[in-house]
Amino acid sequence: MIKIGIIGAGGISQVAHIPNFQKIDGVKVEAICDINEEKLNYVADKFNIPKKFTDWEKMVEEDMDAVVICSPNVFHAVQSIKAMENGKHVLCEKPICLTVKEAEDIFKTVEKTKKVFMGAFPRRFLGETMVLKKLVNDGFFGEIYYLKASYLRRRGIPGLGTWFTSKKLAGGGPMMDVGVHMIDMVLYIAGLTDPKIVFGATFEKFKDKAVDGGWPPAETRKGDKPTGKMEVEDLANGFVKFSNGAVLFVEASWAGNSEVGLKGSLFGTKAGAQLPDPLDNKNPVRIYTETNGVVSDIIPEIPKIDTYFEEVKHFIECIREGKQPITKKEEIIGVVKIIEGIYKSAEKNGPIIF
Repeated sequence: MIKIGIIGAGGISQVAHIPNFQKIDGVKVEAICDINEEKLNYVADKFNIPKKFTDWEKMVEEDMDAVVICSPNVFHAVQSIKAMENGKHVLCEKPICLTVKEAEDIFKTVEKTKKVFMGAFPRRFLGETMVLKKLVNDGFFGEIYYLKASYLRRRGIPGLGTWFTSKKLAGGGPMMDVGVHMIDMVLYIAGLTDPKIVFGATFEKFKDKAVDGGWPPAETRKGDKPTGKMEVEDLANGFVKFSNGAVLFVEASWAGNSEVGLKGSLFGTKAGAQLPDPLDNKNPVRIYTETNGVVSDIIPEIPKIDTYFEEVKHFIECIREGKQPITKKEEIIGVVKIIEGIYKSAEKNGPIIF
């Protein structure tokens, strides 16, 4: 029996982690921790979790095998490190941490403790990601030299006035929240990990017009007391150059007068690809290539996958079988570099060079 403790009883715990861990034989969600006692009691009762804590440090000292970190972003690093030091494997929600220094400290602890540390990036388990990753690994696209990643909402600010929109607790807005998913996904597919130059900008044009975007779901917000304050950007973008010369353009917004949805693009010397919103059946993955001298489009058949379930199943397999997690050290640090670089660049109005 693998016993799991979860720090943070919010939406992602209730929607993604707890119900999927409970589907796996030989896994028990043993404990839940949150400072919001109303939410803590609600979640413990709803999912029949036997142990409840309001102090995460006490919870990670308990007799269990792994800890899942679903707390506000600012706590991810310290809680990951403390959990591993207490002999626990860790699955940490995105963004893994706020700074490169924190990421390096996490992996120093991984080396010292030999515990499994995995980042929660469910888009790596999408059918689209798996199909394109295999083609990249087989050399189908040739040299990938340009990538685009976009996640745009018109009016989709999560948890307005809660930790999501607190600069201190979240570290940033949509780039931390949803941009991180798209950055990780396209870089994972392309196999890029070494950003060298980052130029970024942030905007706060909807601060006085902010409306709640509906996440987390209303039923998961028991006991929340939102302030209504919007302290982070509503749009951020970045231009990144890697050590091999490849370039990434990324944009993420919670609010703006723009198109909506998520999409990515890969430009390779032999072929390219467009990754549209996986929920948009009318706009499938499209591969742009050449067949016998004729410019051609390929629409591959994409398997439908329950990404949250596959994510937690992979984490359990890593614990049971001693496998290396799908999220590697250099990949996680690369994503953290890019996001930290975007915010630093926006502050100084100039490029950040690593």
